[in-house]
Amino acid sequence: MDFSEDDWRDFVAEGDLAALPRSAHPRRRAEHLAGRALLRAALQDCTGRPARSHRLRAGANGKPECVGGPEFSVAHSRGKVVCALAPAGRIGIDVECLVPGRGIEAIAEQHFSADERRWIGARAERFYMLWVLKEAYLKALGVGLAGGLDSLRCLVDPPRIDARTDGVDAAPALALYAAGDAFVAIATFACRLQEVTAVHWAPRSPLRVAPLQLIARTAA
Repeated sequence: MDFSEDDWRDFVAEGDLAALPRSAHPRRRAEHLAGRALLRAALQDCTGRPARSHRLRAGANGKPECVGGPEFSVAHSRGKVVCALAPAGRIGIDVECLVPGRGIEAIAEQHFSADERRWIGARAERFYMLWVLKEAYLKALGVGLAGGLDSLRCLVDPPRIDARTDGVDAAPALALYAAGDAFVAIATFACRLQEVTAVHWAPRSPLRVAPLQLIARTAA
């Protein structure tokens, strides 16, 4: 990641700087601060309150939350940072850049259904579409990858996503986006996708709340 301090210093608060030890790896520190900067910029746009005024803390399950503010989720991959805000309910976001040569066949064989593998075929981009949808769903549940990528099964036929779950929770609302050479997915419960604000920030560009390009979503 190639974010300089000038990119985020007007947005991050002292608590954001203190959240990681100075001994943290420079890349991890950059990812953390870039994520917090984008989150606070989005919160400022959403609420009208100054970016630094929002108090962030760890919730009961360790997931960060904004005191008195909207639900949110943040993710990053290879220099791209994304954030989603929702007025209520649980929300998860994920981003993945396409990585040439990655062993996606073995991953799909272990974690994806037969229908999903047939849909992917030889098209690597379809693997990443499903991966981000599954991971966003698990993040919204608050369980992460430990919850099992196979707990959500979905196929994408733009502009629609067909999804099924194992019944451990109500069906999520899902949306898939493009962000340059990456795919972004959002999963939310108890909130309509139209109420979600999704933004991204790429390196070597001014910090901005830039919208994402919608590919497909579940039925309203």
